[in-house]
Amino acid sequence: MLHLKRSLHKWNLMIRDSTNNGFFTHSLNIYSSMLQTGVHANNYTFPLLLKACANINSLRLGTLLHSHVLQLGFQLDPFVQTALIDMYSKCSNLQASRKVFDEMPFRTLVSWNSMISSYSRASLVDEAVLVLKEIWVLGLELSASTFVNVVSSCSTLGQGLSIHCCVFKLGLLSNEIPLANSVMKMYVKFGRLDEARLVFNEMGESCSISWAVIIGGFVNVGKVGEAFGVFNQMRRTSLKPDLIVFLKLISGCSQEGNLLLASLVHSLVLKCGCEDKDPIDNLLVSMYTRCGDLESSRRVFDMVQEKNVFLWTSMIGGYARLGYPAEALNLFKRLLKTSVRPNEATMATVLSACADLGSLALGEEIEEYILSEHVDEVVG
Repeated sequence: MLHLKRSLHKWNLMIRDSTNNGFFTHSLNIYSSMLQTGVHANNYTFPLLLKACANINSLRLGTLLHSHVLQLGFQLDPFVQTALIDMYSKCSNLQASRKVFDEMPFRTLVSWNSMISSYSRASLVDEAVLVLKEIWVLGLELSASTFVNVVSSCSTLGQGLSIHCCVFKLGLLSNEIPLANSVMKMYVKFGRLDEARLVFNEMGESCSISWAVIIGGFVNVGKVGEAFGVFNQMRRTSLKPDLIVFLKLISGCSQEGNLLLASLVHSLVLKCGCEDKDPIDNLLVSMYTRCGDLESSRRVFDMVQEKNVFLWTSMIGGYARLGYPAEALNLFKRLLKTSVRPNEATMATVLSACADLGSLALGEEIEEYILSEHVDEVVG
């Protein structure tokens, strides 16, 4: 028996390491090998395996594991049951999640939160709120994490306002950054920037995500000047802008077509060392072409060592959009000499350039290429 326990411990360590590193299919393969040696799982093994099933969206394997849980008598273990709730939810079987939840003799706050997350994941906010009310009636302590998923799944402003009112009464917003960020995102989603800014102003602490939410919110509604105003406020704090903040600002520059702002943002990107992070190169190319500066756009393009299809398409599209179809086609010919395969958007851009150039023969050649490479849906 001692030998078997030691063996199970080693198997569990292998499954844990594999699951934590994101090798979910491998975790399940380890379990299969473990069973072949005659060693059975315990209440530590099953949550790891159910997490793996949830991440690869395998309801079949998750259900099979559930049968193993029943066979070995772990169906009343709260950790295993919570993992089952989560697995069934992520595999789109909410009915099974609720059945497991209803059969639990003892529910931890994590179990309740898992059921709330299940409803929220399915955008069933009203049902999630009912579970919240049950927790309230039972006198369990509601935490910020309980509300984050509910806020994120609100499909109407009315639902969002109700949840915001609840978390405000509980005093959870001021020092709970993830929850405050979720409430701000909810308001941004519905275009209510004043309410989002009010939540932001009342935060005791903030993070770069908080600033990115507000900046992005202003960009989304076309108030690029206000977005840069918030960014200037951020620069006066100890927080450094990250990739997400720069992506929002670049999007704003593209909207405005303001070359001065574009150059400023690009210089800050270089200063912060974010220029090599995907997808910023592609967006910088698009930003400069939207601002009518093909020279700067091409300079960014040429500096990228490993160009993906999106970068090629952005540069080709920039030439075509600004009235340089010959340059667009020449760049496309360069693309064909690389290992990168053009996609549908690339081909649509090239066909547009052929039309602008008035080259029927070249257009027919491009169409022949499209058909031979099985991207003929563009032609139709």
